[in-house]
Amino acid sequence: MTPRIAPLVVLLLAPSAALAADVGGRIGWTGPAPAASRLETDRDKAVCGPSVADEAVLVSEGGLENVVVWIEVPGAAAPPRTLVLDQQGCRYHPRVQAASPGSTLELRNGDPILHNVHGYAGAATAFNVPMPTPGGRTPRLLARPGVIRVACDVHAWMAAAIVVTGSPHVVVTGPGGRFELKGVPAGSWQAVAWHERYGEKRLVIDVPATGAATLRLSYP
Repeated sequence: MTPRIAPLVVLLLAPSAALAADVGGRIGWTGPAPAASRLETDRDKAVCGPSVADEAVLVSEGGLENVVVWIEVPGAAAPPRTLVLDQQGCRYHPRVQAASPGSTLELRNGDPILHNVHGYAGAATAFNVPMPTPGGRTPRLLARPGVIRVACDVHAWMAAAIVVTGSPHVVVTGPGGRFELKGVPAGSWQAVAWHERYGEKRLVIDVPATGAATLRLSYP
């Protein structure tokens, strides 16, 4: 009688999920909120209006908006993507963004007037694009990490900023200075905050293996 051989059962064990947690918090503002102010325009008033809101420092609910927050995790890298910088009513939209190296910045002109989009990496020109045509679109490569400050050579009050960082864990604060970063690996990391007027602040954050961590900083 031929013995029966039990079938071989192979158990494929799925790899355990990486240990990670969510990091949330807010970028606070010390002291009373600055009074709202406006910047006078000196040309193209039919499109730009007599003045535009000064959006350099936006404080709401005790927190600072438009702060770029990221966590530096060695070896982690975000893929390139395409982001848009539009011009509407002689203002840049959005005012502050973050992108990874190798991303494409699509410049758009939503106004029926000439704009000149001038990006600076420090004192050096990163790109300088005249945009005379309403609805015009021009791509530019964000090749290296760093801060790109954007101005318009035609309308001096216009300003924007793009923070180029390889970190996949990056966000721009919203109302009340609040933010949330999902799935940050467990460990002790450098957290960085950057604001267009008040610059960079750093601290060390300990991210647990599960659950959540809180990051709080204040300006100015």
